[in-house]
Amino acid sequence: MPEPLNNENREDFLDRCMIDAESEMTFPDTDQRFAFCNSQWDNRNKEKKQDMKTGYGNKSTSLEVKEVDTDSRIVAGYFSAFNNIDSDGDMIMQGAFTKSIQEHGVNSDSNRKISHLAFHDVTRPVGNLKVLREDERGLYFESELGTHDDGENALKMYKDGIIKEHSIGFNYISDKTNFIEVEKEKTEHPLVKQLGGYWSISEVKLWEGSFVTFGANAETPNLTNIKSQDDLNNVLSDLKQRMETFIKALKDGNYSQKYNNLFEVELMQITKQFESLVKFEPFQKESQSNEKSDSEKQKEETKRIVSILKTIKI
Repeated sequence: MPEPLNNENREDFLDRCMIDAESEMTFPDTDQRFAFCNSQWDNRNKEKKQDMKTGYGNKSTSLEVKEVDTDSRIVAGYFSAFNNIDSDGDMIMQGAFTKSIQEHGVNSDSNRKISHLAFHDVTRPVGNLKVLREDERGLYFESELGTHDDGENALKMYKDGIIKEHSIGFNYISDKTNFIEVEKEKTEHPLVKQLGGYWSISEVKLWEGSFVTFGANAETPNLTNIKSQDDLNNVLSDLKQRMETFIKALKDGNYSQKYNNLFEVELMQITKQFESLVKFEPFQKESQSNEKSDSEKQKEETKRIVSILKTIKI
């Protein structure tokens, strides 16, 4: 049965609904059909209000760390990325942080400025933001890391390449969220297909930006993006590089114990990611024997890495 589209007004929807074949078959009487179409429109508005996003949220980005200067203790990167549909079905639009930056940013008069934290923990600030602005890619920052324990560990992790993700802590603003409907056959994005669209976020109330060592879905890689042997090879290569980085950090012993504990958790997450890939078949294998051989070799290498990870003694 027809349902209102996000970009339709009432008159356009009623016109379309009244001549819809399924509507005509189900409600041959014109008055009944009009009542049904009108009800569809009214229910759509009610559902929209119920689904408005509110409350506090976190969102991560893997945009690269732009700069690490160990002498000045300045790090630069992105807390958030624009025009990217995340695991919540949200797309943060350019301009979403403008008001927050004006009211609580680096150059504001607020005594509650936007913070640079470790793992969204308000008791663990790691530095003072010197620059916070939007550009075409996302929310860019420059921060001077402190000389306290968390600041020292953060500087080492940035330098060693352990920190690769950042995340924001914010509140949704209900009337600044808009659900954009997308026809399933017109998108390849699996979540957009499932939801029938995505949430466009034009403004949020930003409180802080944090570094995180691993995301919320760390035990399972995004298998929907693996469509070829090359894709699988790239995922495994990234995991292997990350594994080696954490093993080196633990063996070097340059970090405080609470961070060593976090690194051990990260290695367990990486182990689970490798295990989930051991039996994964991303695509139909071609008949060529060399491709089959490459796939089998990669699978054997993955199993070997899993066995190594399980025997590491920290």
